[in-house]
Amino acid sequence: MKQLISRIKLIARMVVWDLVTAAALFFLLFIAVDRIDTQMMKVLAVAGACAFVLLMLVLKYQMLYKQYGRDDVTGGKNKKEFERVARDLLRGDGRYVLVYANIDRFKLINETYGNAVGDTILRRIQSIIDEELRWDEVSGRIMADNFGILMRFHSIPKLDQRLHRISRQLSEMSDSGGNSYGIMLYFGVYIIQDEETEVSAMLEHANMARKKISPSHLVPMGIYDEKDRQKLSRDKHLEMKMHKALEDRNFIPYLQPKYELEDETVAGAEALVRWIDPEEGMIYPNEFIPLFEKNGFVVELDLYMFEEVCKLVERWNKSGQRIIPVSVNLSRSHFEIPNFFDNYERVLKKYDIPPKAIEIELTESLFYNDLDSLNTLVNKIHSAGLSCSIDDFGSGYSSLNMLKDVRVDALKLDRVFFANGDSDKRGKDVIKSVIQLAQALDLRTISEGVEERNQVEFLKQMHCDLIQGYVFAKPMPIQEFEYLTFGVR
Repeated sequence: MKQLISRIKLIARMVVWDLVTAAALFFLLFIAVDRIDTQMMKVLAVAGACAFVLLMLVLKYQMLYKQYGRDDVTGGKNKKEFERVARDLLRGDGRYVLVYANIDRFKLINETYGNAVGDTILRRIQSIIDEELRWDEVSGRIMADNFGILMRFHSIPKLDQRLHRISRQLSEMSDSGGNSYGIMLYFGVYIIQDEETEVSAMLEHANMARKKISPSHLVPMGIYDEKDRQKLSRDKHLEMKMHKALEDRNFIPYLQPKYELEDETVAGAEALVRWIDPEEGMIYPNEFIPLFEKNGFVVELDLYMFEEVCKLVERWNKSGQRIIPVSVNLSRSHFEIPNFFDNYERVLKKYDIPPKAIEIELTESLFYNDLDSLNTLVNKIHSAGLSCSIDDFGSGYSSLNMLKDVRVDALKLDRVFFANGDSDKRGKDVIKSVIQLAQALDLRTISEGVEERNQVEFLKQMHCDLIQGYVFAKPMPIQEFEYLTFGVR
C-alpha cells in the first residue's frame, strides 16, 4: 500500500506541474491573441495553441513511459523501471528475495526460428512471470534474455514451488507445429538482508548465485551465500588495483615449453600471465582471468602480453639465439572492438620479429560465430608474419567442417582428451582420428595437459608434433626457460 500511495503522489505531482505550466502558456497566449484584429484569427490561434500544448503533453508522457518504464521488446518493465519499483517495494514491510532468471540457450532459438519469434517468446515469458506475481511484487527484463524478479520471501521450498509453476508453463510453449521450444530458466537467488543495498548490486549477487546451480531443487537454482560474498569482495579488490598493476608491470609472462616428440627437445612455448603483487605475491590466472574477461580488462592485458613477447623474441633474435616460436592467447572479448587487430599490428611494427616467431592462439569457441570475420582475422595474422592455432580444440562442440574453411596453422588438443587416463580406448580413437585429420590438412598438432609418460608414448605413435604439459615442464619464469632451452642465465 505504501508503494501504491508513493506512485500516486508522484503522478499527481507531475500532472499538477504540467497543468500549471499549461495555464501559464494559455495566459500568455490570451494576451497575445487579444492583439489580433479578426475574431476568426483569434479562434484559429487559440485552437492551434491548444492542439500544440496537448500534443506536447502526449509526446512527453509517451517518451517518459518508454524511457523510464516500458521494455521495447516485452512490453513489461525495463531494467530502470524494475529497479525503481523494487526500491519502492523494499521500503515497505516484510521480507523479499531477488531472483535473476536466465533463459538457457536462447541464442539457439533465435538462430532456429528467427528474432521475431524470439521476441514473441520473450513477451510470453514476461507475461507468465507477471501472472505468478502479487500486487506487491515486480519483474522486468534486465537485458537480452535475462529477467529480474522481486518476490515475497517465506522459505526456499515455497520459492522453489513458485518458480516451478513458472517453469512448468514455459516448458509447454511450442511452435505452430506443436514442437516444444524447450524453454528452461536458470535461477539465481539473493535473499535480501539489507533493504538499503542498491537493487543493481542485488541483481549482481543473484546472477553470481545462478552460476552455481544446485540439483536439490525443483528448478535449476543457486542461492547466494557467504562464499559468494567473499568472492565478490575479492573481485572488487582486484578490480581496484588491476590498472595500477598493469602500469607498474606487475603482470609477468611465464613460459611453458612445448616439446618436439621425436627427440623430446624444446621447440616452442606458450606465454602465460602471472600477477606478482608487491603485497600478496603470486596471484594465479584462475583467480583473475575470468574476472578480466567479464569486465573487459583482458583486452588490455592481452595486448600487453603480446608486446612483452615481442620484446622477448626480438632480444633472442639480436643475441643470436635460435628462435623458439612463442604463442600468445587472444580473448574473445577483442571481437567486440572493431578493427582491434590494428593495435597488434602497431605493436608489431616497433620490433624486429622473424616470420612465424609468434603464434596467436584463437580459442575454439570463437569458431561458433561468423567464420567470414574469423577468416579475415586469420588472413591479417598471416599478413603480419604471424602464425595462428585453434586453442582448446575438443573442449566444445567444434564443427570439423570449419577446419577446411579457416586457414589456421595448428590445432591444440584440449586436455579433456586425456582426462580419463590410459584406459580410455574411445578417447584414444578420437585423438588418433583428429591427428590424422590435421595431418591430411597439413596442420601441426599440439597436445596440451599431458601429465603421464604412457600418454607421451601413445602420442609418439600417432605422430603428434608437440606436447605441452607437466609431464615435461610447468610454466616457468623467462630466465629459467632460457637456461632450460639455451643453457644460458
